[in-house]
Amino acid sequence: MKYTFQDSNDLSIQRDVIQDLQDFVYTSSKVLPIENASIEKNDDLIGRRTSLENGSEELESANSKLLDFIDRITGEFEEKELLDYRNSILDACETSFNKSSGAMLSDIESINKDIDKGLDDVERQILSILDPFFEGGVYGTTEKYFASMDRNVLRGKLTSIVSGMEYESELTFTDNSTTIRGFFGTLYLPTWKRSGIIYKEDKVKLEDVSDLILSNLDFDDHHISAMFVNKKATKKLKAEMGGDSLVIYYDGNEVTADPALMGSVKEEHVVAMLDALKDYIRSHVKRKTLVKLMIDGEDAIRNNQTFDCLKLIAEQFTDIINECIDRGYTDGEITIKIEQNDGTRTEKYVTKAELFDQLSEFGSEGLELASLLGVENI
Repeated sequence: MKYTFQDSNDLSIQRDVIQDLQDFVYTSSKVLPIENASIEKNDDLIGRRTSLENGSEELESANSKLLDFIDRITGEFEEKELLDYRNSILDACETSFNKSSGAMLSDIESINKDIDKGLDDVERQILSILDPFFEGGVYGTTEKYFASMDRNVLRGKLTSIVSGMEYESELTFTDNSTTIRGFFGTLYLPTWKRSGIIYKEDKVKLEDVSDLILSNLDFDDHHISAMFVNKKATKKLKAEMGGDSLVIYYDGNEVTADPALMGSVKEEHVVAMLDALKDYIRSHVKRKTLVKLMIDGEDAIRNNQTFDCLKLIAEQFTDIINECIDRGYTDGEITIKIEQNDGTRTEKYVTKAELFDQLSEFGSEGLELASLLGVENI
């Protein structure tokens, strides 16, 4: 599949931009009412909680003043009857205070639980709605992959970042595990071995590490760190690469720091293996599930900032929209061409007016998104 502008030049983003725009509008139409309803409900709950908290503080202050007053006028009592009278008053005050204060604190705790439960439900709903769109509809992201063995199954995580927004997806893979042989082929690395019939001495020996299993991995566009182990975890291989730097640890030796061992290493094979591993991880994701959305390091959904995230996403569309219009032949149309693998070509478009009309149905929030996308009516 190939995507071009109307003038047949390749799109800078090889995506069906028109479909992504329509999906963005649809996703926004589903998410915004949920967040707005959550804000309204939580504002009411928070107001009630604040009132109870203030009431609890006032009750505690009044109780303290009352006890001080009783102490001042009864502090000189010495006779048993008077002391009994004083104590009965104090007991009654304590009982009444504990009852009222306990009821207020119980109501506050109940409200906190309602807020947390409501936010849990909202988070599940919004993540579920955003999940399909976040599969590839967010442009300009930098990505970092993590993978590790968990109870004999390879599981992963993908963290994507753009303009202060960060979102995390859980990954499951098509294979429960993989070996170097499985994604790359045969690989040999050197280690020290004692050998000799009469006199034992350390010698460099090449070992086939192809059947080592991937244990831990993290990588982005600039760095990769991978750990492999054998089935009994008695042999470990760790390889790290970033820029022009390559570090290899194998069988307890830092191979790249030992000239004798490095003399037997084909660095290009190790580099090719790490590149193949990145390709393997990217291409063998079976399921990707959105589980977290953050903005400026804070939980966006629980802090009612999903709309802020939508605004950041809209900004990523602006340049490609403008370029589609500039390279198009009809004023106000966002147009692309799609070339199928069999050579079939189709044209796809959406007008700025159509997008504006759809977004304007969301009220002021929709108008703000339209402005960020550059499709507002002027």
